[in-house]
Amino acid sequence: MRRSSWTTALTVALTVVLALPALAQKAGEHKGEKKQLDVEIAFSLESGQTMATPEGTFFCFHGKVIFEDKVYPPIYHGAYPLYFFGEPVGVTIRVGNLGPRAKTKLRVTLESYVLNTDGSSGAALMPAKQVEVELARGETIELDGTFVAEPTPDSENGLNRFVVKLAHPNEGRGPGNPEPALIMVKEGIFCPPSVEQQLAAE
Repeated sequence: MRRSSWTTALTVALTVVLALPALAQKAGEHKGEKKQLDVEIAFSLESGQTMATPEGTFFCFHGKVIFEDKVYPPIYHGAYPLYFFGEPVGVTIRVGNLGPRAKTKLRVTLESYVLNTDGSSGAALMPAKQVEVELARGETIELDGTFVAEPTPDSENGLNRFVVKLAHPNEGRGPGNPEPALIMVKEGIFCPPSVEQQLAAE
């Protein structure tokens, strides 16, 4: 059964600030600004649910459950929306300016990757998308991040991460920090089963 309400999507979707050391270092100079911004990632149009547990990963769709002994770090244990390769992954991003600045200009970058079992990013599932926005104090905008995850030789069944990066629009960067304008990074987790698993359940 497909669900598209914000309540359902936010309950199913996990949205966390990435704890990867490299990203934390890049965004370290903008700690104060993180408190002035709010980001939410909501999924919709899902075709099932995936459960990541200490024992492994369960793919639930078409009234069937398929198990794989793929175990992720504890921070990723939970229930996530499931999508099939080749079908739209419904993603809505809400970005809010909590103040105190009257106006905030941001570059929003959207990315998606396979989530490896060690918590690192694997193959990209979509080309990165960028948009520049300006928010008044107290304003929240919605961005459509919906995309189709196409199967490739490098894509895998299992958990995937959808990444939202907020940065200043300036382009300055250096060899020690390729993203000096980065303010914050958040991710939402979703999951497609493999094409073989989908066919087996049909």
